[in-house]
Amino acid sequence: MNTEMLAEAIYYSNPLENELVKNAAIEGMLDYLAVSYQTKSEKEITILKQIILDEGGNGKSYLIGSDIQATRAQAALFNGFQAHLLDYDDVHSDVRGHPSAVILSALLAVGEPEMPGNRFLAAYVIGVEIMARFGEAMNPYHYTKGWHNTATLGVIAAAGAIAYLREYPPRLIAETMSLAATQSAGLRLQFGTVVKPLHVGIAAKNAVDSADWIRAGLHSNPDFLNGKNGFFEVYADNGVPDLTVNWGKTWRIVTPGLWFKQYPFCSAAAHGVEAAVFLQKKYDLSDEDIQSVSVYFPPNGDSALIHRNPATGEEGRFSIEYIVWLALSGKPLTFSSFESKPIPSSWRKSFQKVTREIDVTTKPSKTALPVGRFTIVNVTTTSEDVLSKRIDTPKGSPGNPLTKSQLKEKLLQAIGDDVKTEKIIASVHALTHTELGVFQEATTEAE
Repeated sequence: MNTEMLAEAIYYSNPLENELVKNAAIEGMLDYLAVSYQTKSEKEITILKQIILDEGGNGKSYLIGSDIQATRAQAALFNGFQAHLLDYDDVHSDVRGHPSAVILSALLAVGEPEMPGNRFLAAYVIGVEIMARFGEAMNPYHYTKGWHNTATLGVIAAAGAIAYLREYPPRLIAETMSLAATQSAGLRLQFGTVVKPLHVGIAAKNAVDSADWIRAGLHSNPDFLNGKNGFFEVYADNGVPDLTVNWGKTWRIVTPGLWFKQYPFCSAAAHGVEAAVFLQKKYDLSDEDIQSVSVYFPPNGDSALIHRNPATGEEGRFSIEYIVWLALSGKPLTFSSFESKPIPSSWRKSFQKVTREIDVTTKPSKTALPVGRFTIVNVTTTSEDVLSKRIDTPKGSPGNPLTKSQLKEKLLQAIGDDVKTEKIIASVHALTHTELGVFQEATTEAE
């Protein structure tokens, strides 16, 4: 396809004509704020703040959850890292990654108080659209090859979103995304380390830098999608698709929609943990009741769950063995179980009872999300009973979404103050008819 066609589609977009799109963008921002504020006591946040203070600079952008001002690039790095630190942020099945953490972090870093709030929300929607269309076109190859989509695709999507927010003409939109594309990076081998969320911050920072550099007068080759050395030739194996087909008829932030998490671990484990929670509650299971557990996935359904024998809770975020055992034995599925400290040796011994299998015979449900995904948990008890549960659409996924009250509770849990929470919610809703500064003021006062 011609990159110019994509840039023109972005330039002429007006996604907020659809009320469903507005509501989806508002919900995405509220969830983003919830996962960001939730990190306030994490030691890694203190470390990155100190790095920013030591670096210095002419700070005009703010760090979410802090009264510190930073440069645009620093703010994007910090906010992206923070939003993804606990792996509690939203996902999108087309992306096979986390759109809001990188896109909103970049947009908030460049946001000026006088900018129209509806333009900001529209830019967010555009960013999700870009990222989802790239993901749909490039997966599963891009992901299973070992790339971290949130970073590799997020940097391009965030750059396109900033270019739209600033009303760059089509040529400069293409150049901004092209400059971001040449900085596309991130390996899945870092899952279970602090580098995974750092990927997101780096992607947001690179998107901001790309947009700033193009605005300052630097130029890149705008046609980054085509040709032997183009993005798709290097990063995928499906040829160069037309990313503009049916552009604007529906928006990916609504269909299939964002997925908001209940738990702070990889969404690839969401089906399995829901099955395990069901079995634990129904049969009042404990570790002593469990002889063995088999967890069944469709092919590549467990690709993100790279740790089979995690040593730390942080690695455990990407281990179906650890997560399912926690749920089946009645252990907490809270932040404390997924910290960077070592998993107790007795726990590590117990979750060896859990094994995973690839199931090539079970037919996926037509309503499953992501498409073709399911997880079956079979428990053999010490009394030789076999208990089984299958999940196709876990809670929080677009087919089984969190309610508005559950999203509000997620934000309240993170902020810890009813008045501040209500003020932030009101400021996000007000973006449809006020300037961005109203939102910035509310979030700054919530620190």
